[in-house]
Amino acid sequence: MELIREGWGADLKKIKPEVKNIFYKGQIDLLLDESPKLAIVGSRRMTDYGQRVIEKWVPVLVDKGVTIISGFMYGVDQTAHRVCLENGGKTIAVLGWGIDWPVKMEDEELYRKLVEVNSLILSEYPEKTKPERWMFPQRNRIVAGISDAVLVVEGSVKSGSMITAKLANKFGKKLLAVPGQVTSRVAEGTNGLIRDGKAKTVTSAGEVLREMGLSSGQLKLEMDEIKDPMILLLADSERTVDELSRLLRMEVAQVLGKLTELALCGMVDESGGKYRLI
Repeated sequence: MELIREGWGADLKKIKPEVKNIFYKGQIDLLLDESPKLAIVGSRRMTDYGQRVIEKWVPVLVDKGVTIISGFMYGVDQTAHRVCLENGGKTIAVLGWGIDWPVKMEDEELYRKLVEVNSLILSEYPEKTKPERWMFPQRNRIVAGISDAVLVVEGSVKSGSMITAKLANKFGKKLLAVPGQVTSRVAEGTNGLIRDGKAKTVTSAGEVLREMGLSSGQLKLEMDEIKDPMILLLADSERTVDELSRLLRMEVAQVLGKLTELALCGMVDESGGKYRLI
């Protein structure tokens, strides 16, 4: 189905070179809603390290209401889509071929799930337009353009991920990168982005959320969590155990027990002896 231009969001209209048409399958409202959107991109030759990062971080991001965007290629893209869906999240796949072009047999299950479970598939190419090499860099401008931030998990110096990173900078989107092993070819691009000051280093899902300007207080919280005095204190500022104990008039052991519960829920982390909301 085609999305008529009058119904496009502002981000789509700002993309350069201009997007002429948008065709879709699935829930188009997911593109136009106010949910925070993170593009996760990386190498088709994903390493075990890259896979572990995605499998550890995406569930936390999904739990905080973040929509995951990627390009449906094998490797990092499809892993991001799959882990998102497995954890009950919503994801947008931007194709580099026609909206009705048949996918490979090994990709059919993931493709079907994207259509069936309240997610979205996009393409600027109609019907069964055959994929060409030039379409993939073109596709990347949509991935960057409709996202609030772009996370590069892995990528060599000359890769599609670096094109998406460059576009994120061009469009004024937050660019984040996972540091990799200096001996790994698929980390040369990400490490270079960090070295050259083009991307912010992130080493946890919590850091991704903070760089996106999101905190537990801005995201979905149950009412009893919002009323929790410890969470309210941590939302206000980083605190040590002793500070929390004094302000809450609780024993240190009780404070540590509560902090452990919140950490297991992915709501807080600790750095330098101070606790903060993720």
